[in-house]
Amino acid sequence: PYLDEYFSDISESERKKVKFFVSDMYDGFSTVHHRYFNGSIHIIDTFHIVTQLTNAVNRLRITAMNSCEDKNSLLCRFMKSNWKYFMCRTEDIPDRYYSSRKTEERYHFTDMIFMCTSMNRNLQTGYNILQDLFHYSDKHTYTEAEEFIEYISKRLIESDCETLMAVGRTYSKWKVGIANTLSRNQNTIRYSNSVAENINNHIKTIIKTAYGYKNFERFRKRCMLIITYKSL
Repeated sequence: PYLDEYFSDISESERKKVKFFVSDMYDGFSTVHHRYFNGSIHIIDTFHIVTQLTNAVNRLRITAMNSCEDKNSLLCRFMKSNWKYFMCRTEDIPDRYYSSRKTEERYHFTDMIFMCTSMNRNLQTGYNILQDLFHYSDKHTYTEAEEFIEYISKRLIESDCETLMAVGRTYSKWKVGIANTLSRNQNTIRYSNSVAENINNHIKTIIKTAYGYKNFERFRKRCMLIITYKSL
């Protein structure tokens, strides 16, 4: 309702000027797009597309780690202390070695990731699909991008893992918006709502620091002051 109230105050002529509508995968924003900006191209922000799958992979990593009988094993300790490398591009994995305290054997981080993901079929599937998503070329046409997201969704749904299947269903539901994101327009411009997300995070921090505000006008002025001069 509050979104209806906000966007209905904007004149129709002004709304028709909007060419691109960028959002996350919240159903309310889909309704707003169809109701008020139907002539614009709906784009799903890249961050939210990737986050859907990285969160799923992280949950599967925790499941695989907890299934280890020996919590002090080499693989279990690596999965616990180096969790972030399961959710990044393979080329971003550091060129380092991980040592075993017992045997003093040294394994490259890339090899450790491979051994850990091989422990759990669902984790391996999710990790491989995530890498495919990371390495997708964003210079393809819309048709190619749509075919790619259909392919990714099908692999996730057919994984027989509810955690991955849920992501696959989400990707399939928002296929058009995601394809608009992965494809390049004629000006090769990538659209993002990162500016709005940044401002929103600043506002949340302001509220948290002040333990809330009773007076909205004072709160608004405080936000405008900090956001305006934060880069100075």
